[in-house]
Amino acid sequence: MLKSQINPHFLFNSLNSLYGISIEEQSPKTAEGIQKLSEMMRFMLKENTEDQISISKEINHINNYIDLQRLRVDENEHVNIETSIAKACQGEITPMLLIPFIENAFKHGISLNAASWIKIDLDCQTDFISLEVKNSIHQKSFNKDDESGIGLENVRERLKMLYPNRYELDIRSDEKEYFVHLKLQLK
Repeated sequence: MLKSQINPHFLFNSLNSLYGISIEEQSPKTAEGIQKLSEMMRFMLKENTEDQISISKEINHINNYIDLQRLRVDENEHVNIETSIAKACQGEITPMLLIPFIENAFKHGISLNAASWIKIDLDCQTDFISLEVKNSIHQKSFNKDDESGIGLENVRERLKMLYPNRYELDIRSDEKEYFVHLKLQLK
């Protein structure tokens, strides 16, 4: 147990050193990227091990991921990313249930050479949370078999086990657009 605690400590010290170097070299995008990655890794090591976490922690993790991706594409005039993410959400959720849909949007929806877009809408109500993700599709970066990839299949299985009869999941695509809608009833 002590050995497993040393490894993350070493990693965070190394990231902190890289962060310091990027500040010294006046590379603000690199510094911000390292900071976001560090926060995401803390989430993975701490929150991800819990059965339930506050929705606000899950949203913070999602925002860190989106911010990290924006650093990569921010200056590309072909890429448009729109987000509407609720800020004050009450309740708890199973960690890492929403992020695979957002990761897939960035993986399959962004081409640095062609017009690309992603729209993410996350809304919280008293008894449910709703996530809609839409993204462009690029012929060489997406094929129909990706829909049944391990990430999405894993989420489907987790939803069945952890939220039986308490969710709606709709995934559709055509030649130009990929669409995901998840409505999750909270306890």
